[in-house]
Amino acid sequence: MISLGGVIGQGLFLSAGGPAGALIAYSIIGFIVFWVAYSLGEMATYIPVSGSFTIFCRRFVDDSFGAMIGYNYWACWAIIVAAELVALPLVMQFWTDKVPDYAWSLIWLVAIFLLNLFGARSYGEAEYWFSLIKVLTIIIFIIVGALISGGVIADEVYGFKFWANGGAFPHGALGVVNSLVLASFSMQGTEIIGITAGECSNPIKQVPRAIKNVVWRIVIFYLCSIFIMGQIIPWNDEHNLNRASKDVTVSPFTLVFEKGRLASVAHIMNVVILITVLSCANSGLYVATRTMTALAHEGIAWHKLGYINRRGVPIWALICTAAVSVITFITSLIPGKALYSVLTSLSGVAGFVTWAGICLAHYRFRKAFKIQGRDLSILPMRAPLHPFGDLFDMVACIVISIITGYSYFVPADAVGLVGNYAGLILCAIGWAITKWWTKSKMVPLAEIDLDTGVSDQIGKQQEQDPTTLGPWHRRIWKRAVAIFT
Repeated sequence: MISLGGVIGQGLFLSAGGPAGALIAYSIIGFIVFWVAYSLGEMATYIPVSGSFTIFCRRFVDDSFGAMIGYNYWACWAIIVAAELVALPLVMQFWTDKVPDYAWSLIWLVAIFLLNLFGARSYGEAEYWFSLIKVLTIIIFIIVGALISGGVIADEVYGFKFWANGGAFPHGALGVVNSLVLASFSMQGTEIIGITAGECSNPIKQVPRAIKNVVWRIVIFYLCSIFIMGQIIPWNDEHNLNRASKDVTVSPFTLVFEKGRLASVAHIMNVVILITVLSCANSGLYVATRTMTALAHEGIAWHKLGYINRRGVPIWALICTAAVSVITFITSLIPGKALYSVLTSLSGVAGFVTWAGICLAHYRFRKAFKIQGRDLSILPMRAPLHPFGDLFDMVACIVISIITGYSYFVPADAVGLVGNYAGLILCAIGWAITKWWTKSKMVPLAEIDLDTGVSDQIGKQQEQDPTTLGPWHRRIWKRAVAIFT
């Protein structure tokens, strides 16, 4: 359930752009995420280690590249935590604007810090229920939204009326490009499945099952939700999130229920959005903390950050990560819309760097397998159509990272430029400094280590997937249960 709902970000609940443009943007990012999930899944089932892809990038590419990817991933999630805390006051303003934004940020930061302070058990228990609520909410939203769009609920029939007269692409291709970063921000976290492979009781069985369900999750939870939003909410609604809007306190999910004259349900929906934002912040703090701990254990971060107390909590890494969220307190001085835009852009672009790094590591992993004369049949799962997925994702991530900020050059917009390019510049500088400091070189394909950490289940007979057994109607039911649980 956590792997299903834990990565449904508040970017999905909090805003959507033009209907067709947003749908295309989410489809493109979904296609990228699909290949990333399979590439990482192939490596993580063969070598199930905690903190997997940072180690894979160091082992299959070079040490400095792996260090850069690791720090980038930590920064990505630390920024996401900050972005969630910026979003929390926006959600709370649905009910009251009497409390200062920084107070809400501080209150919720303390709450998620305490959840993580009590260890993986409290995190997992809270996240399970958070995820269950999110999944059920989206399913209900899609059903109710379809009824509202068709006029079954309330008197107005929406259909595709907001798509007419240029409403489908109100900003043309630029609108699609601008939606890409927010879409990537919403889908951050799919790679968590690979990170936790080392902690699974049977990664060869469990990880492939989770990976294969990714495509269904993308279609059901993201594309269907964006499609419903685009039918009922006009692209120029003043509540849509952008730095020119007057009001960003209402989620598209809440607006859809209000359009259906279900105002009381809108309050419940806002509670769910609050839970969603807290869930994302909770997951982000947990993942960033564990990533920093892994970096310390690998000797590429301060050794104190690798300390784990008797509760199993990396306390210093937790404090270090939480400190980054202090940036949210400046929302009392800088308009929340602008700060939110910068933070989501930074984390979205950082996600592209991570995804490209995973695909490069997988590409060289497969090349090394071939060069060293190994049989691909021993891999527990294989990414389809290799090397298309890796090459497509690497090119797409690089291109999207570069083009998403072009509209901020003329006229010059400091907020947009910082949000879209600061992360890329810092990654390049970090990689260059690390490479100069360590004198590391790309590992030759013939020398890549494909043996250390290999699963002891490789070569053993695995139980057949129960979703492939029985009559067709039972297989469909079992498959549905596997997707939603």
